[in-house]
Amino acid sequence: MTSLSFPPTLTRPRAQLSAFFVLSLLGYWGLRFWFPLVPAYQQAPLADARDFTPSLWAGLAYAALLISLFGLMIWVWRQARPFSLRQILAMTILFALPLLWTFPANATDVYRYLIRGRVMSVYGENPFATPPDAFPDDPFAPLAGEWAGETSPYGPVWELVDAGVTAVTGNNLLAGLLSLKLIGLAGHLLTAVLLWLALADREPAERSSLTLLWAWNPALLLTFVMDAHNDVWMIVWLAAGWLVLQRGRPSTGLVVAAIGALTKPIGLLALPFLALAGWRRQPDLQAKARFVGLSGAGVMAAALLTFFPFSSPLDLTQRLLREAGGGASFSVGALALLSAIRLDTAWSLSLAGQVGLAFLGLAGLWLLWRGGRGRSPPSGIADIFFVYVWQALNFRIWYAVWPFAWLLLGKQSDYRRRAGLWFLLASQLSVVIYGHVRVYLLAGDHLPAHLIGVPFTFVLPWILAKRPLKQVAAPPGVGHVKQRAEDEN
Repeated sequence: MTSLSFPPTLTRPRAQLSAFFVLSLLGYWGLRFWFPLVPAYQQAPLADARDFTPSLWAGLAYAALLISLFGLMIWVWRQARPFSLRQILAMTILFALPLLWTFPANATDVYRYLIRGRVMSVYGENPFATPPDAFPDDPFAPLAGEWAGETSPYGPVWELVDAGVTAVTGNNLLAGLLSLKLIGLAGHLLTAVLLWLALADREPAERSSLTLLWAWNPALLLTFVMDAHNDVWMIVWLAAGWLVLQRGRPSTGLVVAAIGALTKPIGLLALPFLALAGWRRQPDLQAKARFVGLSGAGVMAAALLTFFPFSSPLDLTQRLLREAGGGASFSVGALALLSAIRLDTAWSLSLAGQVGLAFLGLAGLWLLWRGGRGRSPPSGIADIFFVYVWQALNFRIWYAVWPFAWLLLGKQSDYRRRAGLWFLLASQLSVVIYGHVRVYLLAGDHLPAHLIGVPFTFVLPWILAKRPLKQVAAPPGVGHVKQRAEDEN
């Protein structure tokens, strides 16, 4: 890691930065000892955050730690000092190291990745057609949890990754978990690099500050490293596609982005905006036709090649439809349904789903229309992900990461970036509301928990964002840091 080496007259800024790094490291190491991986990783049923923080006060202490980590990141962002990419990545790795050994307390999906990977690598079956409970004698079977009877909801690219990891790690569960955590960290670092490259036209201080909002973000580190969630690789492919498109190869960029949707199907929402951007860059009708032909052929080839080991995508489509209509939780729709049940009014799950899909479709058409009139694709992609999150019957805290990279890439208001940042924090803290507050203060009742949690998660961030988080100009004498940041474009 390159030293910042402030001049002697700037020892106070250097001390402040050192305090940020030390306190942040202490926070992440605190999580590692508070939520240790090794003692709990093979215990069934799998633990969650409340098992490690088994009281209201412990839950509030966990919330305070998350808020402190966010506060430290926002403080260093406000300084507007242009770190180099090397410095940003080095500190990200240091923050992530303890999280590799932290139990995935907020999302144990990483276990399902391994179990479904074994369906293919060990048993030679299709994870889109055969659920894990078809193999009750598998050593990992007790850890499959509530999804034991369900097939994979992910794309073929991710299932190939899972199969590869389990083929190498075999029956070594800890090795499999650490491998997927490292893959999550690699995706997080690669996204930071892609952001850095895509932001090359910004001032060094802005480029640095936007990149570190991704790389040093506690919510993202917890989601992609601690929990090893695969959403990061969907984001990697989508961001890489946008970068390639920006650099004058729109057909190739669209094919690269399509791999993101083949990693996690929700990435499909971004593709129309990237396709529209590629179309608008073509100088004439002949070029537009060539773009459509090449892009269409490339996307189709990518889909056929990745689905080839698994037969057709029909099984995946059916699985996603079942999940979409299979319940409601932690969402605006869930609050409406719980309220309807308590008031004994006619408001069904299927009707709520239909209303939500209609809203998503109309919003998508309107956003595409705005894109056709010149609005930037990253802004449209961020918005369509926000719309999906608002209308989805099921909400999970990692959904909040989907818009964030696009909020950093887009040339949009700081207000929307701040809302996205607060949304990440609120989503992480909602675990305490639906867990600790519901159990210890609300007698386990889901309706009042949703009455608190839904406005807290979906409304409060937009209110908090109204207050600007102004950056402070970098002090004189750090020009050599600025120059290094420019040298690493």
